Amino acid sequence: MDEQIKQSFKKLIAYQKKDIELRKLNNLIERDEALAVMNKYKLVFNDAKSAIAECDNQAGLLLDTFAELQKYIVDNEALLGELEGEECEGEEELERRVKRLESLKSKFQAADKKIHDIQDKAKAVCNRRAEALKTGKAAQQKFAEARDKHGKLVGSKAAELDKLKSELDELRKTLDEKLFAEYTKLVEENKFPPIVPASGDEKKNMFNCGGCGLNLPQKGNALLQDQGWFRCENCHRIIVHLD
Repeated sequence: MDEQIKQSFKKLIAYQKKDIELRKLNNLIERDEALAVMNKYKLVFNDAKSAIAECDNQAGLLLDTFAELQKYIVDNEALLGELEGEECEGEEELERRVKRLESLKSKFQAADKKIHDIQDKAKAVCNRRAEALKTGKAAQQKFAEARDKHGKLVGSKAAELDKLKSELDELRKTLDEKLFAEYTKLVEENKFPPIVPASGDEKKNMFNCGGCGLNLPQKGNALLQDQGWFRCENCHRIIVHLD
């Protein structure tokens, strides 16, 4: 392998090593159990919040219905008072008044039933709201506990993260632009690590891809011996064989 190319690969491999360390550290933080607990109780809290809002809306509708029924009852009570105060003249008038009174009685009974229904629904809504409020407060507390725990983990790894990022920035300045462009492209294609060693039998000049394990073709084996690198035909990673 040409010495300049070899040094370029060595620098890129050094960069990749730090990149792997950084990714492992980020994965440790992202897969933290406390973070999963935070996400869980955030959903529980949001569900409880939605339930409370729904209960408040239902309560408002029930209050409006109750107010309408109260007005209806007041209006019919006034009509009942008028009927009771009117003088009855003749059988036809009496029959008409009896029918109206029976109609009012039926309406009062229906209104009374609706009021009881509203009371039952209101009780159910209040119970559901109270339970949602209780659940929401508990979820809020659990979320806060998990957030503090996760925050401690992040804080404990902050210096290490900053150090790795700084080291990567410095190494980045020394890399071959074309090689790094290929590295970045493979990373974006979820081919990580992009640079892998050749594995196999060097004496027989038969190598495998250190990424996917595929046996290299004769052409690949020859290029590894000649130029020191070869792109895997299966996973497209860059296979290197440094002396």
